[in-house]
Amino acid sequence: MITGAAVFDHPVKMESQKELTGFLSEMASYEMIEGNFKQTKTIKKLNRDFVSTGKFIIWNGVGIFWMTQKPFESFLQVNDKGIVQIDAKGNKKEISTKENPVFAEFSKTIQSVFSGNAKEVEKNFDVYFEKSGKNMIIGLVPREAAVRTVIANLVMEGSKNLEKITITDGDGNPVVYEFSNHVLHKEFKMDPLYIYENMKGK
Repeated sequence: MITGAAVFDHPVKMESQKELTGFLSEMASYEMIEGNFKQTKTIKKLNRDFVSTGKFIIWNGVGIFWMTQKPFESFLQVNDKGIVQIDAKGNKKEISTKENPVFAEFSKTIQSVFSGNAKEVEKNFDVYFEKSGKNMIIGLVPREAAVRTVIANLVMEGSKNLEKITITDGDGNPVVYEFSNHVLHKEFKMDPLYIYENMKGK
């Protein structure tokens, strides 16, 4: 059985390149993926875990949408233009990527992975890949030193669907995203402006 940390012993080689490309192409074949998430953020200095849960949408070419339901309600929309936050009272705020660099880099990485372009991913990251049965693990280490001060590495795990992502920040603190109840859409037609109302109403 392979583990997230062990994947960094397996840089992508010619024989695993085909499987990696196939996995990314499968992810990119869906216009939109939605489901539930659980986020566990560990702060080593405090010896504490902070857990939040909610719903997510990854919309290819549009952005990523997070509807946190617990411990308190909030909505985040992340795309190439930045981050938009809506709180429980409906107040809207634009957030600079500098205010939340880890989340911004994480979302940017997810969007590049779901583009299905392996060459684009390899342009920005040293890529590691391992497969055990149906389970696949991708390890990503940013090539740029400046980015590594924000995100040291990412580990993505899944089989048919992306099931878990572990981000380790520059201080060694891990943030784990676990995804479940996936719904895959080959086609999805909705004005992105109404995503917040749609997710809130479910």
